[in-house]
Amino acid sequence: MSSSVLLLAIAAGGAAVALGALVAVLWRSGEANRRLDAVLAETAAAREASKSLDARFGDLRRAVDERVAGVERSLTEGQKTVAGQLVSSSKVLTEVGEKMGRLFEASQRIERLAADVTRLEDLLKPPKLRGLLGETLLEQVLAQVLPPGAFTMQYGLPGGTVVDAAIHLRERVVAVDSKFPLDNYRRWREVEDETERRRARRQFASDVRRHVLAIAERYIRPEAGTLDFAFMYVPAEAVYAEIVEQGEELIFTDDLQARRVIPVSPRLFYAYLATVAMGLKGLELQENARQIHGQLAELARLWSRVEEPVATLGRHLGNTQKQYEEAARAVERFADRLSSVAEGAAAKLAARPEPVPEDEVQPSLLPPA
Repeated sequence: MSSSVLLLAIAAGGAAVALGALVAVLWRSGEANRRLDAVLAETAAAREASKSLDARFGDLRRAVDERVAGVERSLTEGQKTVAGQLVSSSKVLTEVGEKMGRLFEASQRIERLAADVTRLEDLLKPPKLRGLLGETLLEQVLAQVLPPGAFTMQYGLPGGTVVDAAIHLRERVVAVDSKFPLDNYRRWREVEDETERRRARRQFASDVRRHVLAIAERYIRPEAGTLDFAFMYVPAEAVYAEIVEQGEELIFTDDLQARRVIPVSPRLFYAYLATVAMGLKGLELQENARQIHGQLAELARLWSRVEEPVATLGRHLGNTQKQYEEAARAVERFADRLSSVAEGAAAKLAARPEPVPEDEVQPSLLPPA
């Protein structure tokens, strides 16, 4: 009887041990499930964050695409504008050539008319009438070449000084003077005595010098908004030729040239103005190019703002992927370990000995009565 109790006690102890092992295995399995749930929850949160980042990235990409499309439209419009301006410039050059041809023909007709009019100079003897005629011719030449608003007649400089005409180049102006002294030039051409002719020529040279110095002093004032040169409009080609002629008695000397006062005849002034007109077109093209450059700089700035968040998103997604793979491997190792523990417990339970009946127990093994 005592042996049966002992065997039952041993069997009960083995069952308790197996039950404890099974409870421990089940507790560890619950802990692993909780860890797995936590990992899965983190993975789901990472996926939600990834979806949110994908949505934000999609919005940002659409915004960038819209901005790029806008810049492309601006570039296309700018290219069309530049092409149109080039065509306009070509037309302007063609028109300038045609107008110069017509001006040449008109000047030839004037020369033929001057040969028939013996005393045309008498009409120009009054200085006021001569000045008005010079200003009228100057205004016609300016209006034929320059666009509206590119010049102003009777332009006032700071200090009360008024110049006959001013050509506007952005924030500054180029002064043009048309009040050229012709009295001594006419005397030089009219008198027959050689001594008087020489005296009249010297006086004419002095008039030119005083006029150049006056233009330089009154109209070349960079601090007042002018450029550092000015035009001296000479209303007759013959007078201009005498001024710039490189003879023994040079009128337009080197020191006068250093004053940056440029003498121009009607024909030469027409060529200067054509160059200025092209320069104005170039300034307009430069302004358009500056605007396009600003838009490209804005696009580059937007791209730099997009590039860094995208790189950060890529790093986060990579880290999430690595953590997910590590968690999956840990779960796989835990499942293998759990399977092996369960198999071992099942094997131990299967190998437990069967209880022996009392009637089969040998007497020698029973304790004495």
